[in-house]
Amino acid sequence: MEDNFEPIILKDKSRLQEIYDLRVSAYENSPKSEFVNRQIFPNGLSDFLDKRDKTLHWIIEDKNKIIASARIAFCNDLEDLKVDVPDSLDNYKIPKSRPFAYYSRLIVHHEYRKFGFVNQLDKARVDFLQNQKEFSFALAWATSDRHKALENFNFKNLGNFNYNWGGSKSLIQSMFLLTLNN
Repeated sequence: MEDNFEPIILKDKSRLQEIYDLRVSAYENSPKSEFVNRQIFPNGLSDFLDKRDKTLHWIIEDKNKIIASARIAFCNDLEDLKVDVPDSLDNYKIPKSRPFAYYSRLIVHHEYRKFGFVNQLDKARVDFLQNQKEFSFALAWATSDRHKALENFNFKNLGNFNYNWGGSKSLIQSMFLLTLNN
């Protein structure tokens, strides 16, 4: 059977390790390799949000191998984001309503980067969020190379912060807000 390269929601969470390994492999083959590589993350890149029941992972496969993924974690508390943001979130105009969506961890295998999978995964997640009644907004972080893509999906830049990659290094990123019209 030929893969159609359409994003689908991962149903089998026993495959999460494949996503964790993909994250490291993809970053090792990118300008961000100093932040994420096998030396820093020998068991793959993951956090506590990945395995939660209220986290969804979209994947794209080629011959039953995950070649791209992205997630949305549904959160009730900004403290859930402390894994990535050591800075205070009090300085940003974040809506008070809860729960909210954390739009994160988009990654594409380096050999598949020119196929438009980033846009497909963004569109699949935004379409999903626009059809949810439970959430009024989503937060996302991005380095400058992703700003335009997020803005094309109506995310608004709220400002910069120091992003913790989970290793010993951090990087300035921008926080984005997507207001949902449910």
